[in-house]
Amino acid sequence: MKKLLLWIPAAAFAVALAGQVGFYRYLDVPVAESHASWAFAPKDLNDAKSHATHIVEGDVVSVAAGPDIVTPAKGEPNDEDRIPTQHIQLQVTKSYKGNDKPGQVLDLFQTGGLTAPTGQPDGKQGARVQTHIVLLSGDPLYKVGEHYLLMLEDGPRHQLRTISPEGRFKIESNGTVTPMVDNQVTAGVKGKALGELQRQVAPAANGA
Repeated sequence: MKKLLLWIPAAAFAVALAGQVGFYRYLDVPVAESHASWAFAPKDLNDAKSHATHIVEGDVVSVAAGPDIVTPAKGEPNDEDRIPTQHIQLQVTKSYKGNDKPGQVLDLFQTGGLTAPTGQPDGKQGARVQTHIVLLSGDPLYKVGEHYLLMLEDGPRHQLRTISPEGRFKIESNGTVTPMVDNQVTAGVKGKALGELQRQVAPAANGA
């Protein structure tokens, strides 16, 4: 297992590419799950809210591959490591902090995605070029149609990104909240109705 330090503006990810896991197995491609140490680790939900420059609720309307993050790495192909990124567009339905308006589309940055294919098909029936999905722990890839409450900050390429996994909450079709990570920061809203998360977010956001 190799380790890679990845530095991008306002954040540092310590990335250790792990073995293949079963997540996204339905895509029938291997997954390299990356364990990340985020630059910001909130102590509690209030700490997360204070750190965020934008807090919004919205729908994912598009997901596309962004430019790879490229870092020098002797011994790798072309002496470089390439980490895929995603460009997500989120249409705001409600804003709790910042100047975002309902209907506005925000551009979000995410580390992870499909790697470029490697190898060559051998010409046999069913042979395929190898592709992997790279995921950061606690930060699964977005899907069009998902509904989220997100705590955001400035990211690369004039885009926004989540402050940490503790700043990303999926709103299920039954109106309950699913945090991307299960820890003491998110325990108070996990599985609760959206109204509980909104209640905790709105007062501090309005006063920030």
